[in-house]
Amino acid sequence: MLRALKNHLPAPLAKSLRGAVSLVPARWRKPPSYWRWRRFLARAQWWSGDEIERWQIEHLRSVIAFAYENTTGYRALYRQAGVHPRDIQCLADVRRLPFVTKSMLQADLEAFSVRRPFREYVTTGGSTGIPFGFYKLAGELSMEEAFMHTGWTWIGWRPDMPSAVLRGGVVGSTEKPWEFDRYRNELVLSSYHLTEANVAEYLGACDRYAPAVIHAYPSSLNLLCDLVAERSPKSRLPFHIVLLGSENLYDWQISKFETLLPGARMFSWYGHMEMAVLAPWCEHRRENHVWPFYGHMELLDSGGREVEQGRLGEIVATSFHSGATPFIRYRTMDMAEKGSQRCPDCGRQFRLLTKISGRAQEFIVTSTGRYISMTAMNMHDAIFDNLRQFQFLQDAPGVIRFLFIPKSPLSLDQQSSIRVGLQRKLGDDVKCELREVNEIPRTRAGKCRFLDQRLPIRYRDDQP
Repeated sequence: MLRALKNHLPAPLAKSLRGAVSLVPARWRKPPSYWRWRRFLARAQWWSGDEIERWQIEHLRSVIAFAYENTTGYRALYRQAGVHPRDIQCLADVRRLPFVTKSMLQADLEAFSVRRPFREYVTTGGSTGIPFGFYKLAGELSMEEAFMHTGWTWIGWRPDMPSAVLRGGVVGSTEKPWEFDRYRNELVLSSYHLTEANVAEYLGACDRYAPAVIHAYPSSLNLLCDLVAERSPKSRLPFHIVLLGSENLYDWQISKFETLLPGARMFSWYGHMEMAVLAPWCEHRRENHVWPFYGHMELLDSGGREVEQGRLGEIVATSFHSGATPFIRYRTMDMAEKGSQRCPDCGRQFRLLTKISGRAQEFIVTSTGRYISMTAMNMHDAIFDNLRQFQFLQDAPGVIRFLFIPKSPLSLDQQSSIRVGLQRKLGDDVKCELREVNEIPRTRAGKCRFLDQRLPIRYRDDQP
């Protein structure tokens, strides 16, 4: 409610309101729907496999019927395939439904969406460099937070814990590369000003506000750890809980974090803005547990068949909660290795993923030697709406070529808008060149890479 109010209030009044609400304990600010989900998940995470399957079938049939009855896109798709929602009687029947892809949504979003009050248009490039927009409902955020926070509680997290955030934000300045958000009780650290010259400012802010938790992109925390270690080999970071999301997490990074954060509990997860799959780590093992109440997941080979345990497959997901743009048998273009059906350590009857090849960690190198994580370049506004696909290419420090395939010819104003938006993210020590192309090559595995990085830099997917 505060978010909705502040959008319609003068900035000084909105700031005052936010300050007043900051005096209320964090756990009391959540809406009733958040706590309903928290109570449900606290119980249902221990259900038997049969109980979970019954719940999934009921909700799977509901979302399919909802999409069929309320969108022209799904209705036409299913009629063409000769399938009706009443044909879905068990989980296996979902395979009778055709896939939905990003390109289908790009081509006719309104046909696959439902006109509902308070829907919000969002965009994402995800892990693939293929941007597209869709609609979300305001209430879905509370539901997603309930799932996320339930997972975090497995390692001792609580809503009122003071936290630091290092997730691609641009705050402060070179001299003061942080801000304290009293409303959230968060120390927001800039990912853009993190250099050897001012790492002491980051450590000083952490000493001052004493956050117990850090919520970070793995790539950003990795850079912070390197700078701290280079400054003083015996230095250690003060956090007790480390929450790592939005990027792949590698074993060599975990080893580094364990050295710089001795005794800290680390926690990671796989998810995406489409809210169709959420798979957090177990509290006992570093394997991802797919939440069965968040969405229904399939792992499929190139022929559309479910892969065997131990094999790599594409994540195809059906969301139980996307009420504005339904995602049903949605091809994510992300790959994962299939694990067992239940966890032998915690006992939850959740499908395990032993390896995820989702968003790749990639960096742009600036002319002054800064590293910019490509996750921080993920735009959530409409400037990429007229692009079919894009890719960043770098073969010289401080220079980036932005290759793009437009849906239709771009005007000079549209190109200028893209350039200004990118330059705002990149900073003054990167020159950005736009180049229209006819094709953007994929990797040998068929993936669309967000960044084609040709510099022999230190932070690469394939090397520590």
